[in-house]
Amino acid sequence: MMSLSDQKTNRTSSFNHSMMPSVKSKLMKNFGRTKEKILQGMGKTDRTSDENFDVYVQNFESQHAQVSKLNKELNKYLNCLRETQKSSKAFYDTLRETYEADWPASDLFAEQIELLEIKWSDYLAKLHKDVQLPLVSYLNEFPEHKKKIEKRYNRLLDYDNARHTLQNAEHKTSKKLGQNAHSTINNTSAGSSSSSSSTASNNHATTDQLTKLTKLKIELEDKQHVYEDLNQTLCLALPVLYENRLKFYSSMFQTFFHTETIFHSDCVEAKSKLDDICEKLSIETSQMRVGQTTEVNSVEIERDLPPIDSESTDNNNDYSTDENETDNQHNTNSITEFAPNLNSEPVGGGSGDDSGGLSARPVEQSTSLIYSYLVDRISESSQDERRNQGGKFLYKVKATYPYDPKEIDELAFDKEDIIAVVDGTESEKEDLDEGWLIGIHELSNKRGLFPENFTKKI
Repeated sequence: MMSLSDQKTNRTSSFNHSMMPSVKSKLMKNFGRTKEKILQGMGKTDRTSDENFDVYVQNFESQHAQVSKLNKELNKYLNCLRETQKSSKAFYDTLRETYEADWPASDLFAEQIELLEIKWSDYLAKLHKDVQLPLVSYLNEFPEHKKKIEKRYNRLLDYDNARHTLQNAEHKTSKKLGQNAHSTINNTSAGSSSSSSSTASNNHATTDQLTKLTKLKIELEDKQHVYEDLNQTLCLALPVLYENRLKFYSSMFQTFFHTETIFHSDCVEAKSKLDDICEKLSIETSQMRVGQTTEVNSVEIERDLPPIDSESTDNNNDYSTDENETDNQHNTNSITEFAPNLNSEPVGGGSGDDSGGLSARPVEQSTSLIYSYLVDRISESSQDERRNQGGKFLYKVKATYPYDPKEIDELAFDKEDIIAVVDGTESEKEDLDEGWLIGIHELSNKRGLFPENFTKKI
């Protein structure tokens, strides 16, 4: 019975005997290929050339490099888009939190922001599925063809090596046959006893040379057959791969730009709705600010001006000249457009007789309305005077964007605010840059410089 060590030794020996032929054959192939490369590089042997195949390989390498670059840049682009999506989501979530629930269309505002996030996810998923994955699949076709090209190159080296080996063997055999023939002729003419044995030896050597040549020819035919089969396969596959690039690129580019167009169109639509919501919020805010400012100005003017004495007004009217009466009549006509009818029936009712007259309450109401009208006219006159200070009033503009002043002489305003543009003084005109105007804010009555492209003429 064999021991375990003997069994192990036998297995190792059998494995070595089975591996020896394959390893030796591989070493011989590599040696022959290396030798052939060196001889071809030194110019001592010729190389089987195929100009058409060289063009195919050149196109293949150029195409492979371009596809690899395209895949690399696409990966960078998608990674940047994913980072942009994260930043966009964080920013828009903050906008949604900032927009308070009691502001106009807050639900629609949140809905549009959520829609933007969904569009981002769909956009990236479609680019990955319809653009990136087909490109990766297309790129994976090249390594297989590259291996075949390298294999074809090695088979060509084997074929050239076998061809050169056969040529060298034929040359040596031809030279040896010539020497044997010359030796046979010499031995025959000499008639020596050793001629027969020499002739037999020469014939045996000739037979060995011919047998070797036959084996080399068979080996050459086999290697030529393997090389030509692989070469023909590549000559059919490489041009097709190169020509199909146009079909693949056109489909890929169309899918990419179609996806981009849909995504950006959807984003524009959603952001346009967000812009409309914010514009509505801005308008309502401006209206609230205008109402508050007007109410405050009216209270301040009524508080500062002295009350109107109706008796003094009547006495002054009694001693007025005809010219003053005409002017007063003109002013009265203007005032009566806004004042109530003084001849109307008194509030609270009356007997309808001549002794009643007008009660005190309607007279006080009429006087109050006249007083308010005069206050408004005085306020408007003061505003016009302030607008015309240092320049002539030209026209009005409406702010299309808010502006925060950078210098002390610049005018601050919000979107939708109204500004009266004035001509300005000579010194202001000299310092005025192109694209800037001088104006007075309609609400604050502040005067200053402002950029023209932040407004539009009304």
